[in-house]
Amino acid sequence: MNRLFLALYILMLLFFFLDFFFHRKHMERKQQIVIYTLYILSAIGLYSVQYQQGLMIHIHFFLNNMGPRVKMWIDQIL
Repeated sequence: MNRLFLALYILMLLFFFLDFFFHRKHMERKQQIVIYTLYILSAIGLYSVQYQQGLMIHIHFFLNNMGPRVKMWIDQIL
């Protein structure tokens, strides 16, 4: 289901980008820059969704190493 949603989202994004690309001459330059920025952020977001969270951010390192130290630090404060 997630792959189906992702495929539909990519097709919709591509369609609207092409529509914007062909009609951009009727817009101000600042508006074009904002829309290009939103499309770039959407593409980066789609790229990051392709990978698992643990592969992109090595959270296990922080949980294994920093978890006990933070717990000891909080115990010392309290």
